[in-house]
Amino acid sequence: MKKITTAIIGFGVVGKRRMKFIKKNKFYDLISISDIRFKKNFKKGKISYFKNYKEILNDKHIKAVFITLPNYLAAKVTKEFLNKKINVFCEKPPGKNPEELKSVINTEKKNRNIKLKYGFNHRYHDSIKLAKKYIDQNYFGKIINIRSVYGKSKIITFNKNDWRAKRKFAGGGILLDQGIHLLDLLTYFVGNFQFYKSFISNNFWKYDVEDNAFALMKNKKGVIASIHSTATQWQHKFMMEIIFEKCLMVLSGILSGTKSYGKESLIIFPRKDLDINKNKKTKKFFFNKDNSWKNEVDEFADIILKNRTVKTGNSNQALQVMNMVYKIYQNDKSWKFR
Repeated sequence: MKKITTAIIGFGVVGKRRMKFIKKNKFYDLISISDIRFKKNFKKGKISYFKNYKEILNDKHIKAVFITLPNYLAAKVTKEFLNKKINVFCEKPPGKNPEELKSVINTEKKNRNIKLKYGFNHRYHDSIKLAKKYIDQNYFGKIINIRSVYGKSKIITFNKNDWRAKRKFAGGGILLDQGIHLLDLLTYFVGNFQFYKSFISNNFWKYDVEDNAFALMKNKKGVIASIHSTATQWQHKFMMEIIFEKCLMVLSGILSGTKSYGKESLIIFPRKDLDINKNKKTKKFFFNKDNSWKNEVDEFADIILKNRTVKTGNSNQALQVMNMVYKIYQNDKSWKFR
């Protein structure tokens, strides 16, 4: 059986979670892990642990890497591995800004047989997949508007010295870190947006990056979407309200490692004023298991082994959502020129 010799670059919370599902997939052979926090190089079982990722970069046996590094390293390290003809799965965000990602795409074009996939994990949640199915089938008619909120209670893990609190390292705050998932889902559901209005603030935490971002967006079809990406949501929240011609669909909660966003659900409220809906009841769907991480990791193996095109999480989609983030930043002139 053909195996993909694999490494993990960056071994924090996300790196450890990726390892769990890499090990469960019979097509991966995890042989190396690197993290700057290791005090020295060592080996445990068949896995070699390195303080410096360069030792993995120069290992000719490696066929794929999972990059789970801070924003300021993501694009740089991705390019290095692509140039070594190694397939790359990189966590979001793909870099600090769109220009970094454009540089990655140029490198990707020079290595066309190598696969590059970004970890926009939320598309793999069962509630999101069900919503997308209804949308693609035009089951409830056209989408009119979308309202969305995604929030947690802090930006950084430790203190103000954390790289996440400094724009030169992070590129942005809560919008780039977490709100990027909302933006990705909006494009997944309704495509590109052309018009933006926004307000950005760091009034509470007073870091060098935003703790709240409010934005209104409109596409050429007239669909208006609002987002609130926040790091002052004391009770963590994920919510998307999709208003169709024939119903209101509410996506609420998202299964996560912290379990702090509540139960994942999709609820459909039919329009009562429509004759065709008078006898239809509210439909409720609840999801108790998060298969998103497993499905994403499994799909990457399948892409490599079968030489398939990356359809979800490809570099063009990543650039699209990065451009959205920076259009929101730049639309608020008071934030743009800070």
